[in-house]
Amino acid sequence: METNPHDQDAPSVLGSYAHGWDILKAHFGRLLLALFLFLILQLPGSMDVGDGGLLSSLYQLLVVGPLSFGISYTFLVAVRGRAPEVSDLFAPFQRAYVSAIAVSLLLPIVIVVSALPLIGAIMLASLGDGVGVLLAGASLLIVLPIYATVRLSFIPYLLVDEGLGPIEVLGESWARTRPVQLQILGIEALSAVVLLAGLLLLVIGVFPAMILAGLALATLYDDVSPLGPEEEDEPAFSQPTEP
Repeated sequence: METNPHDQDAPSVLGSYAHGWDILKAHFGRLLLALFLFLILQLPGSMDVGDGGLLSSLYQLLVVGPLSFGISYTFLVAVRGRAPEVSDLFAPFQRAYVSAIAVSLLLPIVIVVSALPLIGAIMLASLGDGVGVLLAGASLLIVLPIYATVRLSFIPYLLVDEGLGPIEVLGESWARTRPVQLQILGIEALSAVVLLAGLLLLVIGVFPAMILAGLALATLYDDVSPLGPEEEDEPAFSQPTEP
């Protein structure tokens, strides 16, 4: 069963969730299968085989990292009106495997480096009596990872859908999320409420809640994406026709 792509209305939190809900109802079985497979394939990365965590860390980097981009791409495929397939989960391994690994390594470094000036300011304040500055800085250290997560939230789609490289994708996500950063924050905040509601529904509801949150974010990305589904780039110029 296929659904029509959503209307390109102004991006909004409620609009993204409304479209995500329609897609969830249309492709619930396929999306649930993809999510279950994604969760199951993460399990080996949490196993301790007595090697100091080396193998599990490698598995997280080489398998779980690309799969996390793959589940986001699966949600994107669905919101664009095509029935999602299990193969969509493995799209990063075919399209952007090296870039996916590189981005998985770069993201923690980018977040830590962006916090270094603030950490330095807090350390300087702690040397004196700047209690207020210290408390303010500590609060910002909580806000900073949230802000960075918001601004880098389009990375999975840009990496797999648009084929950007590991360095380029960081800057492009930062730029493209600028006009919709409040909407992204709203989607993430509402997702916490949705997940809590799913937990209260005998835990079973958490799986549809996870899918719905993923569909909402994918919808927002698609709303601001310059490329539509199955759309090809226009030629730079057209050849003149013969008289």
